[in-house]
Amino acid sequence: MRLNSTLAQGRYHYSCDGREMPVQDSWQLGFDAQGRRSLVSQRLVGDRGFGIEVFALLSNGLVSECQVSWRDEVDEVTAQYHLCSPEGHSPRLGDEIKASWSGPNGPQELRVGGDNRLLFPLMRVFMGPLLKTLIKHPAGLEVVSPDIVDPSQRGKLLSPRVSHRTARIMAGDQASQRTQDLGSDISGYIYQGDEAERDAHCYVDNRSLLVGYDWPSSTGRLWQVRLRDLEWSPSLTSLLF
Repeated sequence: MRLNSTLAQGRYHYSCDGREMPVQDSWQLGFDAQGRRSLVSQRLVGDRGFGIEVFALLSNGLVSECQVSWRDEVDEVTAQYHLCSPEGHSPRLGDEIKASWSGPNGPQELRVGGDNRLLFPLMRVFMGPLLKTLIKHPAGLEVVSPDIVDPSQRGKLLSPRVSHRTARIMAGDQASQRTQDLGSDISGYIYQGDEAERDAHCYVDNRSLLVGYDWPSSTGRLWQVRLRDLEWSPSLTSLLF
């Protein structure tokens, strides 16, 4: 999953209760070999290169296609997701989602109805577009993402997992202070994700780029993610395209 040229890149720094965590979460935006604007992101844990990598195409603010690779001490599992848009039409919310993944019993395939369902390939860099879409739907949407909840269940690994998610604009003095701390033109959101990340606070800049992400774990620990080492082409106005 390589790009021929790069328009922007960065990495996310993880900490838990103020202590740096051994997570390498980097991303690149650019053009692939076919000249398509593409987004590549990988999140690796530890020093053995185990983790997840995603190659994705975005269109109309949606992830229209993605390839996902999970690698651990057992083996490597791959999956492909894409929106089944009618011929001649741009991808839109409501398109059926087709998923194909490699399981222990061979190739698997499933089609998921698209009504009020949004494809989200897990990685932090895709959070900005996700939040921008969620706030347009106050009741929330069902989000379809590759399942990595329990990698030991190899039959479910990277198969479609559907969960309900919502987002709303953060208000009040706390929001103003935190967004100012992170930079100019930052918007704060309160995000209800899956079981592991409820009541998360997310911070997105005017380019739809996630710059900060805070969430309390079920054990009371505070996890924080911050964007670092950002390189951004002056010709770009937004992550969305």
